[in-house]
Amino acid sequence: MNMKNYNIITLGPSGAGKTVFLARLFKQLSTPTSEGFFLEVPNHQQSIELSRIYSEIDEPNISWPSGTRGVTQTTFTCCVRNLAFENFPVCQFTYIDYPGSILTDILEDQDKIFDFKQEVSKADAVLVMIDGLKLLKLIQGKDLNNDEKVRQLLLRDLPLMMQLLNFCKRDTPVHFIISKWDLLKNNYKLSERTEHLREKEDNYKLSEITEHLLEQSPEFRNVVINRVKAGCPVRLIPVSSIGLDFATLQPDGSMKKKPKAVPKPFQLEIPIAYVLIDGVKADMKVLKASSEKIPVWDLLKDSFTSLDFLIRQFVLNEQAHRYQKKYLQEVRDRGTALRHLVISFLKHLKDFEERFPEANLGGEVLFPPEPIHNLTKHKKVVCSVGFTSDGKTLFSSSDDRKVLFWDVARGNLQKEIVREKSDWVLANLSQDNKLLFTASADKSIKVWNANTGEPFYKLKEHTEPISGFVVSPNGGTLISSSRDQTVKIWQLQTNSAKVIHRLNEHQGLVYALALAPNGRTLATGGTDKKMLIWELPINDDKFLKFLTLKHPSFIKALAFSPDGQILVSGGGDKTIYVWDTKTWNLKSRLVGHTGAIWSLAISPDNRILASGSNDCTIKIWNLSTGTLKTTLTGHTGIITTLAFSPDNQTLASGSDDKTIKIWRIV
Repeated sequence: MNMKNYNIITLGPSGAGKTVFLARLFKQLSTPTSEGFFLEVPNHQQSIELSRIYSEIDEPNISWPSGTRGVTQTTFTCCVRNLAFENFPVCQFTYIDYPGSILTDILEDQDKIFDFKQEVSKADAVLVMIDGLKLLKLIQGKDLNNDEKVRQLLLRDLPLMMQLLNFCKRDTPVHFIISKWDLLKNNYKLSERTEHLREKEDNYKLSEITEHLLEQSPEFRNVVINRVKAGCPVRLIPVSSIGLDFATLQPDGSMKKKPKAVPKPFQLEIPIAYVLIDGVKADMKVLKASSEKIPVWDLLKDSFTSLDFLIRQFVLNEQAHRYQKKYLQEVRDRGTALRHLVISFLKHLKDFEERFPEANLGGEVLFPPEPIHNLTKHKKVVCSVGFTSDGKTLFSSSDDRKVLFWDVARGNLQKEIVREKSDWVLANLSQDNKLLFTASADKSIKVWNANTGEPFYKLKEHTEPISGFVVSPNGGTLISSSRDQTVKIWQLQTNSAKVIHRLNEHQGLVYALALAPNGRTLATGGTDKKMLIWELPINDDKFLKFLTLKHPSFIKALAFSPDGQILVSGGGDKTIYVWDTKTWNLKSRLVGHTGAIWSLAISPDNRILASGSNDCTIKIWNLSTGTLKTTLTGHTGIITTLAFSPDNQTLASGSDDKTIKIWRIV
């Protein structure tokens, strides 16, 4: 039986690092790893050429290897060696390399030299090599007029490569490879006063790089959005063929090798690991959809029923090494060798996704985040959750009439501070964490000492239960919505409060409200399918309703972004609507939930949107692109409430399954 071969085309201009990447990959994996897998090149002449390239990289007294001169096709056979030193070839990866100039420069008879469109269309995976040095200059604020490398990146490299991606098959994975990650990791910066480079202590985050590319390259942005919507895996993978501390960046943009330094490549195996796992998952889908046998899975059918089974095993760190060691001991033929290779690659990818969760630009994540804490002290539906200003404490309220405070780091219950007399308790804290506000089915809002639970006073003017409330940033105003179809504005005082405005414009139950960070713009929505936008008075002027936005169904959840530039809304039609608050134009519709939207929250850095639904899932969206990053599963009921921690690291979710889950979101 023939081995499965994965065709990989790497797109990249001259100097991006395509050839060095291949040579260092072969160097790193040409002998068996501790996990028992390795790469071999059946073509001896190609093996010699790759050895020459990486030996020139390793030698400090030799200049960097010269660029590729012709088009080459290199086939790596991935093998597994068992504990008895028996080698089993498992699969092959075929890479095509070429001089970068034929991608970007006008040459005579270029189409006869290399047909990019054809190779891209038949590839099993496309690696788009983005030059880390050019990215560094782009991020450091170099503009098109003052830096040639930035011009090349934005006006030549990215547009040409993105055009070729139009010829990819719909389900072909696209990996954007950030080469020379050592430059971005060290974060070199050229001093404006001297010609010497200095090295900053902080590093660029992958999320920062993504934002720069999305903002400054419309071609990149369009490709990412369109391919993610089509269900294609799209990832951003940082690699370094030499590693940190092997060479230093010079003012002229060149790299100078350090004496006696040893290359330490970084994450070169990650792209091929994704190629294999994506390929196996694609084969699984075909296998499930047809009765035809697929050779690669014939080998595995007696070992486990699906790749998802193995992925679930790797969710628990302590099981990863146990499974890997167990299956290496059982390698005795190509089928068991393939199983071991899949497990080994899954381990590498799990480690990678834990270090770089932002690498996924949209679509499916192999290892969705698991909750770090599962809080189970409530006896009924969890109605609201929120964080204290330092993010160390979580508060929650429930239909069981309790308000509980939790230690976020440990997941321990700290205290039960309030026990309401009525059901369906909602809770909120003042920004200084001193006042606790609660509302319940008795149609009132109560104000408490957040430390002692001592009651201060009660607000009661609604005639039906309160559906939500917010406190203004300055702590002087409280706004409440109710099933009595009204919204009331309260002026808070030391020991009392009074209603200063009554909004009676809704023609149905008011389910949701949100207040912009500036405290001036209010959004309300409910069963009348209308979202009303209000401009709050500066003094005691009359409230001004200045906009009505219609929904196709009832509105259940509203949230402003912390910078006030975005409002998101959701409800019965299972769709999330993203609004530009400057123009009040609809920016995008986010579709993915299979049930009504019940809760929405935007991260403090304005980058991530979390949505909860009665489909029992939480979806995490990239707010700037409108693409789905991952889906959080684990709740067995409606996601009634969501809240981000102030440091952007943590998401809390509450559900009518009576539980609260705390998730690590980076």
